[in-house]
Amino acid sequence: MKKNIQAKEAPKISTQFVIDTLRSIRDTVINELLQNDDSLMAFLEVHYNTLAISSVKKRFLMRDLNELRNSTLDLVHYSSLIKEIVETGDLMKRNEHPLFRYELKVVFQKYGIEMPQ
Repeated sequence: MKKNIQAKEAPKISTQFVIDTLRSIRDTVINELLQNDDSLMAFLEVHYNTLAISSVKKRFLMRDLNELRNSTLDLVHYSSLIKEIVETGDLMKRNEHPLFRYELKVVFQKYGIEMPQ
């Protein structure tokens, strides 16, 4: 007697839902940085060993972060993560994914703020 064992399938999540969720996560991360100068500087201190930046550089940096937040999600940049989430149905702890940090890294590098080696 042969039993049919069906593998548990991950719940299906639509690609659009994943894109909307990732954009929301990205925007939340950026919103936390834009709350006030202290939030931005605390992030820069922890992740970039940067203790101070000029007020002009900070103003332009905040402008660029605001523009990033208001932009559409770069689907090419996030394609591997979108595919993974659609296939697995797992949205847990995605705000810690390196792709989010990479977008921020690009903005910070524009102003000479580099990650320590």
